[in-house]
Amino acid sequence: MLSPPSLDRPVYQMNEAARLLGIPDKTLRRWLDGDRRFERVIEPLIRAERTGETDVTWGEFVEAGFLCVCRNRRLPIERLRPLILALREELQTPYPLAQARPLYSDGRRLLWRSQQSLGIDRELYLVVEGSSEDAYQLVLAPVAKQYFERVEFEPPDAEGGVAAKWFPWQEHRRIVLDPRVSFGLPHINGIRTEVIAELRTAGEPVSALEAMFGGYGITQQDIEESIRFETALWAA
Repeated sequence: MLSPPSLDRPVYQMNEAARLLGIPDKTLRRWLDGDRRFERVIEPLIRAERTGETDVTWGEFVEAGFLCVCRNRRLPIERLRPLILALREELQTPYPLAQARPLYSDGRRLLWRSQQSLGIDRELYLVVEGSSEDAYQLVLAPVAKQYFERVEFEPPDAEGGVAAKWFPWQEHRRIVLDPRVSFGLPHINGIRTEVIAELRTAGEPVSALEAMFGGYGITQQDIEESIRFETALWAA
């Protein structure tokens, strides 16, 4: 059994991380290291301060994944800054959103208090009051729920579990990014999706790929989804 990964471990170069997240390099760079627009200085969102480092740690990658979910929902990401800073301070970690604690029971109460005290826009709330069906408990808001579906924490039953896996392809959750497997590149059961796609592009029939990787539990659907996924990455 694999140990939970280190959030501080450098896993990707900036351009590779941006490609895997499906965003422009400059967007990821701005989130990580800030930017300057004329006389206005934009502080980093993910890093505590600008470093100029092109290596992206696993924790940084996962937090960038959270910001991608917000970006895809067209939410004003910059307005999350006070909440991110508050969680960083409260939880004493540079990667508060790459840990399970804020999204579980006790952490939800912390999030709720922080959202309200900081005056965060309601559209950016990560937890909200549930309905009678939820016994009026705090539940994940849509943006946090969507993020929660893209990440797997380990240990899975611990509130402090760290993000161990990222699912980049919602259509096929068997495609996984895991810094402990295949150098963090997309894979299914340890077989990199780019290898599958390259072999298919080179002319190998699907039946041959099934025979080649069947021992790893790779199915025809896995092969087809790997090709679709890699084609989307190449086109990005």
